[in-house]
Amino acid sequence: MIDALMRSRRRVLPLLFLLAAPAEPQEVSKYVGSVRFSVDTSLGFPGGFLVARLQSRRGLGSAYAILDGRRAPFYSSPRGLRALVPVPLGAVAGRTTVGFEISARRGRQRIPLDVTLSARTYPPRAVTIPEAKRGLLVQANVTRDGRELLSLVRTETPRLLPGPLKPPVTVSSGEGFGAVQTWLGASPVEPLIDATFGEEHRGLDFAVPLGTVVMAPAAGSVLYAGPLTLGGQTVVIDHGQGVVSVLSHLLRIDVRAGDAVLARAIVGLSGDSGLAITPQVHWRVYLHGIAVDPGLLDRSLD
Repeated sequence: MIDALMRSRRRVLPLLFLLAAPAEPQEVSKYVGSVRFSVDTSLGFPGGFLVARLQSRRGLGSAYAILDGRRAPFYSSPRGLRALVPVPLGAVAGRTTVGFEISARRGRQRIPLDVTLSARTYPPRAVTIPEAKRGLLVQANVTRDGRELLSLVRTETPRLLPGPLKPPVTVSSGEGFGAVQTWLGASPVEPLIDATFGEEHRGLDFAVPLGTVVMAPAAGSVLYAGPLTLGGQTVVIDHGQGVVSVLSHLLRIDVRAGDAVLARAIVGLSGDSGLAITPQVHWRVYLHGIAVDPGLLDRSLD
């Protein structure tokens, strides 16, 4: 009996340890003079992001972290200057360079820091568009809507990120982010939605019944509340510091552009508007205009 119990404990304890162990930070850093430059690469994979930090005893001017030509501004946080640097879904794993650009009295200074991006694979999937909805893809407003959404998700508000982002519904788990999606009945589709290259699915789909309460993932300001041709009834929320949520395919919207919302405030009800194949809530999170996995922002970023 005792031997059986010990064998059971040996099987269970390692599993519990794996489930409970937090992800270890993977930081690369160096000093240039009295300034410390660092990058946490724990979430540095396609669809994730890097966390860059600047630490200095003296004040610094405006600063940016740059990855593949894309600039992410540094903002104040409780731990000093911090930039969230998105890694696009199309990024290739391996060695790369994060550039630090600082504007100071002596002019602009650029400091390179070598980092390694990890690999992350997403299983592909196929979606059949019903005949009744294929006409949406050729409507005149599709291109305009995509460009408008891209403009909205590039919003930069220099204020503190209000907190971790939580899923907009409580009765389902999301799926599909990052999948190279084959649309049966029309192609391409994803580039039409947000005017961004690539057929990678840039959000999470939550399969919920019609009329399910939809909540704000975090506090913020409503940038847009209304219809989009492919997104259907859509709410766009600015959470600050370049983090923007898009909630699509709603049945009803209960907020207006310009409204301030608290975390978990009701913003509408789920539906199947736009190009939704089934009743669902589609949740995207953009970081400086680049789509990242919403599930990665469920933690403190400071």
